[in-house]
Amino acid sequence: MWSPAPAPDPAPEPAGHSRPDAAVAGLRALLPAPAFLCSLKGRLLLAESGLSFIIFVCYVASTASAFLTAPLLEFLLALYFLFAGAMQLNDKWQGLCWPMMDFLRCVTAALIYFAISITAVAKYSDGASKAAGVFGFFATIVFAVDFYLIFNDMAKFLKQGDTAAETTAEKAEEENSSDSDSNSNSD
Repeated sequence: MWSPAPAPDPAPEPAGHSRPDAAVAGLRALLPAPAFLCSLKGRLLLAESGLSFIIFVCYVASTASAFLTAPLLEFLLALYFLFAGAMQLNDKWQGLCWPMMDFLRCVTAALIYFAISITAVAKYSDGASKAAGVFGFFATIVFAVDFYLIFNDMAKFLKQGDTAAETTAEKAEEENSSDSDSNSNSD
């Protein structure tokens, strides 16, 4: 019957102070969407960034510190792709070929992790180097699974494009043949 009473206006805040709720809401905009994190791609990117960070820390603590650049770069790239996927930057920036960049990132990471893991396990004797090598083998597997899935997605996409091109070509041929038939009948 009666409309509900409007909520009272909050008291004005003193200058220079902001509500903590507004700050938390602003920070939540930077966090990845839970739906993306629960997807297979989100979980793979989380695993890649986590393993890369662990490997980086192991190489920092080991005598094989010459290898710490690769895990650091892969950690930063995995975080970038995690952020880009969560914020749907691939939909906003159409000029970049996101699947190809992700595919090349995963292929090179798998190869580099495999090579430096073999070297770290075989050449260095301290425990941190051995741990970095073992985690590097796990990272190799995770990156290989990721590039395999990306490759399958790209192959399906290209196969769909081929069938669409074939049907368009077939329709064009049928139109050309029907046009030539009608032209020869009118003579």
